[in-house]
Order: sequence, then C-alpha cells, then structure tokens
Amino acid sequence: MSPGGTVIDTMRALVSTGDFTYTSREYPGLGTFVDSINGKKGEGGMYWILYINGVSATSGASAAIVSAGDIVEWKYEKGY
Repeated sequence: MSPGGTVIDTMRALVSTGDFTYTSREYPGLGTFVDSINGKKGEGGMYWILYINGVSATSGASAAIVSAGDIVEWKYEKGY
C-alpha cells in the first residue's frame, strides 16, 4: 500500500503485479465505483463493499486515504 494515497491508487499499483484485477466506473461527483474484483462481478444485489480496519468505509475507493498499518478489505455482500 502507498501511505497517503487512496485505496484506488493502491489497487492500480496491485494490478501491475499481475496477481490482481478489477474493473470500475467513474461517476462525476461521486468517484470510482468498483464493478468487479478478480473477475467476480457485482450482480444479483451483491456488491463489493470497502472496509478499512474492519469498518465499512465512509468514503469511496477514490477518496479513502490509506495510512501506514491500515487493513483494506473488499467484501462481496448484499447491497444496502
């Protein structure tokens, strides 16, 4: 992870390792919405939900800043 960068910055860096893939869409004023992770698409009311340090993130992946020691997780869950 890149402390001081966003979650999406870290995800872009992980893609370059070849062990991680994702797709996303940009929404003006809202930021980046993650559609799929490693080929698993959000569908049927299930979505990829961002958690930071075990808590559902209060901002999206393009706005959430990663600090040293943070644990970032994506969980595939039923949407709200």
